[in-house]
Amino acid sequence: MREIYNINNVAIIGSGIMGSGIAQIALLSGFQKVTLNDVSEKVLKKGRELILSRIESLDTKEKFNELISNDEYMQNIMKKTHFEEFRNSFKSVGILAKDFSVEEIMNRLICEVNLKDAVSNSDFIIEAVPENLELKQKVFRQLSEYSPSHAILASNTSTMSPTKLGLYTDRPENIIGMHFHGALPIRGRLIEITGGNSTTDKILTLGCQIAEKFPSIAGERFILRLEKETPGFVANRLTLARAIHLNWILDNAVKQGISIEQLIAGGLRLIGLDIVGLDTIYNTWKYLEENLSTDFAPGKVITDLVRKGDLGNKTGKGFFEWNGNIPIIKNVPVDDKTKEFLTVNRDKNLAMAIRMNEGCRLIEEGVIKGYKIIDKVDNIETRRQITFVLGMEKYKEWSNILEYFAQKLERPYLKPCDMMKSGKFKDFA
Repeated sequence: MREIYNINNVAIIGSGIMGSGIAQIALLSGFQKVTLNDVSEKVLKKGRELILSRIESLDTKEKFNELISNDEYMQNIMKKTHFEEFRNSFKSVGILAKDFSVEEIMNRLICEVNLKDAVSNSDFIIEAVPENLELKQKVFRQLSEYSPSHAILASNTSTMSPTKLGLYTDRPENIIGMHFHGALPIRGRLIEITGGNSTTDKILTLGCQIAEKFPSIAGERFILRLEKETPGFVANRLTLARAIHLNWILDNAVKQGISIEQLIAGGLRLIGLDIVGLDTIYNTWKYLEENLSTDFAPGKVITDLVRKGDLGNKTGKGFFEWNGNIPIIKNVPVDDKTKEFLTVNRDKNLAMAIRMNEGCRLIEEGVIKGYKIIDKVDNIETRRQITFVLGMEKYKEWSNILEYFAQKLERPYLKPCDMMKSGKFKDFA
């Protein structure tokens, strides 16, 4: 195994939103060569143009202000920071802060359609293809065949098992999950690292060291190393458990003749699903259905949208219609039937109760050591309420809410686990 100072050549497989974003921060980290691979020259050209525009956006105050023009959080950060201070910080912009020009940085990027050529001399490879297990396993089989034996193979999966990917390689001990949280890796702070059943401690440590090198414009990186793998890692487990309730709401509302437009007007948040892509969401829920609980099964509404090819922003239509990257929000009044349905079937504390319960499950399962990890994830992910800070006083009330909704929805996964009901989580800080 190579030490971190010998990791010089990095390859990214997949040049979409995440793949190009990962390539951007790999370039800014100072690796000697970053190779981007995808299925066609046309796709790679688009990825390269995206990387160039993003790096250029960090180079001058004017372009950076344009980049964050719709980002309230980053605007608040920059109110407390002079651009020159930000621009000279390696943790924020990487080697741009060390007088490397945009041209010099982009010269380190190689775009390569042939997968074998892309990875033949790579030290660290990050797969960033769509969230489909069979596709990822196929890619890992090829990476095992084409890359040097010392190369570490990482997957930017947000859900899937490194162990299952490692089965398709000749080096399961070199396989890690490396989940970049958020749609824009330079903007996100959280990176989750997990191994499979055969991954060595040295490989996991090296993966964490590499993750720590990646700059973030939002602040200090938080590298969360899981104690053991779990479907959905930590951040997605905390978020996706709410999908059980969301699918029930969507399907039962439509059964009662309530339109998606009415639900959106009534405050149901669906725009994030369209942005991520309904096919990605569907595949994630299917994986959790098969590997965590059948209660995660995608509902009829989202299944029908995926089958029709209405996948959200990427296709111009999903829960919303899209004009480029702008969702078309229809200003419709909320009728009394919708108001009554949402009032009866939602609770203002339910989302927090589900999140706390999932955090307690992660502690019970030995995925994390204690609830303060969840507090850190909350602080990065939501920047609002910290689940266990509120839950210290409300866990009994929230447990009762979960008991009620688990029975009402006939979804036993929502029942509060013993660690939450009993308050035992307090002993695992």
